[in-house]
Amino acid sequence: MNPISDGQGDTETHTAGATLAEQRERIRQRLWDGASGAEVMAALTELVDGLIIGRYRNVVRRMDECAVKAGFHHCCLVALGGYGRRELAPYSDIDLMFLYRQEASTVVPELVRQMLHQLWDSGFQVGHSVRTIQDCFELASTDLTIRTSMMEARFLAGSPQLFQEFRRRYFRRVVAKGADRFIERKLEERRREYEKFGETVYLLEPNVKKSKGGLRDLHVLQWIGMARYQAATIQELTDRGILSRQDYVALTEAREFLWRVRAFMHSHAGMAQEILSFDEQVWLAERFGFQDRPHLLAVEQFMQQYYRHTMGLYELCTRFVDRCRRVPIWRRLARLLPAPRLDGYFLVTGEQLTVPAELRNRVLDSPDLLLRLFDLARFRRLRIDTTLL
Repeated sequence: MNPISDGQGDTETHTAGATLAEQRERIRQRLWDGASGAEVMAALTELVDGLIIGRYRNVVRRMDECAVKAGFHHCCLVALGGYGRRELAPYSDIDLMFLYRQEASTVVPELVRQMLHQLWDSGFQVGHSVRTIQDCFELASTDLTIRTSMMEARFLAGSPQLFQEFRRRYFRRVVAKGADRFIERKLEERRREYEKFGETVYLLEPNVKKSKGGLRDLHVLQWIGMARYQAATIQELTDRGILSRQDYVALTEAREFLWRVRAFMHSHAGMAQEILSFDEQVWLAERFGFQDRPHLLAVEQFMQQYYRHTMGLYELCTRFVDRCRRVPIWRRLARLLPAPRLDGYFLVTGEQLTVPAELRNRVLDSPDLLLRLFDLARFRRLRIDTTLL
């Protein structure tokens, strides 16, 4: 092999780093000038794709001919996770997988070294893995996060034939099998995130990605849609009649709002910022064009819009997930029985905790009863009826 000389590497690193900084600034200015969240993410993904694919090709071109013939027909570079979905905020991490056959085992270590060294030095926050297709199967069986990220794999460079083989076999052996268990595990994972990042939409300083009603709820919908229906996007779910057109519009509006909020937060902080702090709320209200009114501050108007979108997103995702779950026969029979009442105020219907219509005003007007509602839901691992929130 002919590793890239230090001089060449330093020059390429400087050029890539300068390009990344310059283009990030241009994209930031487009956002400030009114670009949508979708436009910003598309521009960022195109920028990162260009730099990473260009780097891959440069490394391959500079390795000797024997190494190329021996190995590079048997490996490829793959985007995973949010990068695989093309959903990059300005300072999102980049998740890469080097996929290879055993025939490429002699060239992959040098490829990885040269790729990552200069990507890191150029200012990328890169996570990476090096796997064979069999490695992917084995990891997917034991690690839920890895299994999920590989569902969103996207080809970048190298052997397209290897990538297509991986996609075909992965969906047949992993995604299409065990959907019921995958769905329950993802929902349990999401419940733990609610406990950590907030179990109500109406947090004072929400995490736009992981709090209830945040972007993670939409991701869960997409993952479950992929597992149950092999439909990769909400557009495909809608085209196939699985989601209604009305739900599609509501989801895309909420997604666009949250994408744009997150893009502003990253750009303003100069880092991956996910917490919508009080100071950020005031600043974003101005960026979104809200103005103080006699009885309603601009920041209050902005947060009303935030809560409207996140509540709508949470409710839609919850309804979709309920439809996708396989309900055991004993639970279906239990639904035919009278709903058990707790503490005289609360009803358990399936896995949902609700309040009878005649008692709703009394519960909603009582801080003590509202606290009891949340305590019961947490203790019994029930979902609170979204019409109460």
